[in-house]
Amino acid sequence: MVNRPPDLPLDPRLEQAADWHARLQGDADQAVWLAFTEWLEADPRHRDAYDVVERTWRQLDRVPAETTTATVIDLTTRRRPAPQPGPQPASPSRRWFLGGAAAAAAAMLAVTLTGRQGSGPTPEIFETPKGQRRTIQLADGSSVTLNSGTRLTVAITEDRRAVVLEQGEALFDVTKDPSRPFTVAAGEQLVTVVGTAFNVRHLDQAVTVTVTRGRVEVGGRDGRGKVGLTPGQQISARPGQAAGPVKTVDAQAATAWTDGRLSFDNAPLPQVLAELSHHYPVSMRTDGAAAALHFSGVLRLEADQGQTLAALRGLLPIAVARQGDSFVLSKLP
Repeated sequence: MVNRPPDLPLDPRLEQAADWHARLQGDADQAVWLAFTEWLEADPRHRDAYDVVERTWRQLDRVPAETTTATVIDLTTRRRPAPQPGPQPASPSRRWFLGGAAAAAAAMLAVTLTGRQGSGPTPEIFETPKGQRRTIQLADGSSVTLNSGTRLTVAITEDRRAVVLEQGEALFDVTKDPSRPFTVAAGEQLVTVVGTAFNVRHLDQAVTVTVTRGRVEVGGRDGRGKVGLTPGQQISARPGQAAGPVKTVDAQAATAWTDGRLSFDNAPLPQVLAELSHHYPVSMRTDGAAAALHFSGVLRLEADQGQTLAALRGLLPIAVARQGDSFVLSKLP
């Protein structure tokens, strides 16, 4: 149902999201994409607002052209439609919006349904809930496997392929196309490739890139500090710090999550539990001396949380107890 309340103010975040959506439809360059990433990550509500804009646009794409009518504000170009012969629309202070629970958020539905100006594809958002993984095929033939609790935005145009990894972890297998570099923005880092396979992890404000095939460049969004990585190499960075140093790692172990496994080699138990907590509904932590324990082995993500904790109990001298909203692991005497 469509309602039309008088003088409804437009949420500024939705207006900003609509502006960004419009800018990304055409020939947005890398600077625009990086600025969009910064805006998106500045406030979780920005992500929600952009979701509303994108969902609305998809809904409008499904509306038959013969049933559409011009409304007050064109969010595609952020300009009011040119005056048309005949009766004029209602006062610009009156904005169209969807009724129901999303009424206020959907005020940005004041768009022009006819004569859209955007020529580029709509950026797509993909995400996975905690405990689930997903593989998607992109329009250029590349594939992306999303780990648990991952969210990314993809835009593929005639001259560029751009991904924003907002949070989580993803393994990219990129189709080679020298005319269209493939970039992944995560935190303050930008990964640039032509065709290769690599893993990007953006969790707890840290960004880690691991290469499994080919070569990638990792550097700051300003283009400085670029470092080249080859298969079996990994680099990490935290906000405000330069990336590095480059480490040699077991790339197969680093990407074992794509096969539903987590592989650890003498890893501190708190690190193991932090990793598991990204995949299971209840967080896990150590208490006291258990923090000094280390774990080596492979854990199956297909197992439920109880089975995984039972496996750890069978391999380590620990007890497990539920305390509030988490499982606490303590060392046995």
